[in-house]
Amino acid sequence: MTHQRGRRASRCPGCGLTPATCACDLLPRLRFATPVAIVQHPRERSKPTNTGRLFARIVEGTRVLDADPPFDPKPLEGGSIDWRLLFPRAGAPLLEPGMRPAAGRRLGLVVLDGSWRQCARMSRRLPGISELPFVQLPDGPPSFWTVRTQHLKQGRSTFEAALRALELLEGPDAAAPLRRAFALVTARFLYLKGTLRSPEVPAAWGV
Repeated sequence: MTHQRGRRASRCPGCGLTPATCACDLLPRLRFATPVAIVQHPRERSKPTNTGRLFARIVEGTRVLDADPPFDPKPLEGGSIDWRLLFPRAGAPLLEPGMRPAAGRRLGLVVLDGSWRQCARMSRRLPGISELPFVQLPDGPPSFWTVRTQHLKQGRSTFEAALRALELLEGPDAAAPLRRAFALVTARFLYLKGTLRSPEVPAAWGV
């Protein structure tokens, strides 16, 4: 199979890869103590390279909320979860190990899914989202997700942002299977693009 044919082939609705490179049978189903909700821009819904959908495919209990107007914030209201919006707004505190939620509640993360501009707009305009307390990620290792172009140095895919947050809150060992799964899918996407000569995860990624 040539790379050109790989780009034209149908895509798996689970992992976004072609049938010949589909990784679904190799992906784990994982559960974490920290609830995650993904607010997805409508333009991301059908993209095979959408990593928010992939994250929800792997992590049980992930809520995927459609940002189509009128946006319904009710799934994030009330209950026992103290939701924080993971977005680098100026002055937002860093997400750190041991960050405590409001008394009697669990800390939960809302992750925006879209381009940088789309996410910035959603963070300001979506009802129930713009009012959430913001947190941002500290500097971390460079991204190996080069399937889509990042225009900002600190830019990360939706999957990577959620992964990095879980590594901070629950520890790198707990999140290691999630990082390996993301590396597996990333390597296959880069192979389809012709960026990698093999669909195997490069040793240089250290995963």
